[in-house]
Amino acid sequence: MSMSLAFSPLSNRGPRLSDLAFERIAEAIVDGTLEPGVVLRDHELASQLGVSRMPVREALQRLERAGLVETAASRFTRVTVFTDRRIADGVEYAGLLYGGGVQMALRRMDDAMHERLIGLVQALCDATSDEEVFDTGLAALVFALDHTGNEVMDRRRDVHYLLARLKNVVSPGQFAESFREQREALRDAVVARDAGAGETAVRRMHGIC
Repeated sequence: MSMSLAFSPLSNRGPRLSDLAFERIAEAIVDGTLEPGVVLRDHELASQLGVSRMPVREALQRLERAGLVETAASRFTRVTVFTDRRIADGVEYAGLLYGGGVQMALRRMDDAMHERLIGLVQALCDATSDEEVFDTGLAALVFALDHTGNEVMDRRRDVHYLLARLKNVVSPGQFAESFREQREALRDAVVARDAGAGETAVRRMHGIC
């Protein structure tokens, strides 16, 4: 499989070019524009994005760490082909990271951010369809991970893209069932600022007992 995209050139104003390249390529992977198995060539991406190869190479390395790209030395760099094992490993990784994020956020966030998190978790509790359950659950977890007050955790935000991609690989119902089972426990933990219970609920949401 080969790559075929029509990227608009990136601007070097604002965020780093490598960050912009990462976001542009990640979004194309998440929405399926770049299909699993498509070979990614840094010179082609650089040309389409209107940048040098260096920021593209940095973006591809970051995409590999996020699980969206896989490489074989001197052979290929391609969009990840998700096997059952890789899906399970990705979900487990997300559960550990989001669980830690919720624990940190509940211990550190101010009252205003706490109220916003409560609202997001309540939206999860009120959700009905499988897709709505997944989307509202992910929104709450993303918010918590973005408000841990920990710079190292901030650098792990790429897991959001991985989960968004997995949603398009497997049925939302596979996520929704476990989200439904734990959402009230998560809400109660968030309201009470019970960091340990919040982490446990999130881990169980991702099949980690």
